[in-house]
Formats: sequence, C-alpha cells, structure tokens
Amino acid sequence: MSIPHASYDPRRVFRFSLPKFEVGPKTRAIGTYLSGGLFALSYFLLFDAATLSSHATPPPDAPYDVVPVHMSFVDWVPAICSTLGFLVTSLLDKSHLQSAFAQDAWGSEGPAAWRARVVLFLGVALMAGGLAGSLTVLILKYIIPDYTGYIYYGGANVAMNGGIMISAMVLWISQSGSDEYEYQLTV
Repeated sequence: MSIPHASYDPRRVFRFSLPKFEVGPKTRAIGTYLSGGLFALSYFLLFDAATLSSHATPPPDAPYDVVPVHMSFVDWVPAICSTLGFLVTSLLDKSHLQSAFAQDAWGSEGPAAWRARVVLFLGVALMAGGLAGSLTVLILKYIIPDYTGYIYYGGANVAMNGGIMISAMVLWISQSGSDEYEYQLTV
C-alpha cells in the first residue's frame, strides 16, 4: 500500500477540487431572478398543455369511437415531485454542508453535515424522479399508443421538469458564493 500524497484528505470525495464561483451581489440577484423566470416559464408550459388538453376534440373526419387524449393526474405527479425537490434544495442551508463547525474530537464530520447531505440528496432525487417520471409518461402515454397530435402534452411535461432542474441549478450556483449579509470582522 502506498503512502498518500501530502495534500490527500480522506474525507474528500474527488481527488481534484472543483472551481469555486465568485458571485457578487449583482450576479447573485441576476441569478435569483433568472431562476425564478425559468421556474415560471416551466410552469407556464405545463399550464398551457393542460389548457389545450382540456379543450381537445377529435378531428372532424375521425370515427365516432375516437376519444381525444386529455392530461390527467398522472401527468401532474412528476411536476409535483420536481417542485418538492426544488423547494427542498432551495431551502437547505448550504453552510451545513461544509461542516467545519460540526466536527467531533476525532476530526470526523458531525451529524449536521450528514443530515444536510441526506436532505440535499432527497431533494435532487425528487427532481430526478420527476424528470424520469415525465419521460416515462411521455413514452408510455403519448408515443407508444401513437397519439401524434397529442405529443405536445408529454413534451411540455418533460420541458417543465427539465426547466425546474435547471432553475434549481441556477439558484444553487447564484447563492453558493459569498453571502451579501456575511460580515468579515478582523481585529
């Protein structure tokens, strides 16, 4: 067994450090507004598809046994999961993830860091599950039965869940820099 390098830290997950984004107060505000705009645009797509779905009628030359496809509760479940995941990740206090203040006597991380990481994992898993669920609904409900005129409903659902994930990433990056309310006191 070889001796680890002097800069090796067994608590790290990756051998290389990821770049840290320096975010100023204007960039932080712009990122927050951009994230909110993406969130609103994502929900607009889903509401637009639901509105079109509620007014869908079969074509005039279709036989009488053709029933138009409407969005149901199954289409809304991925949106609910992604929204809950967005709320969980955006309400998490990011200072608990870096547990410099919560180490025990042996140098291992305290329970605050692990709880924060578990909550972050659950939030990201909810968003990923929402995106996977919307892809499943698109494939099983709109593509396989060959509803060519109704694929927009499933596509809007996938775009909505992808938009919420991108919105969460933009919000996380814009708020991960130095806090504008953080004060540096030196003597």
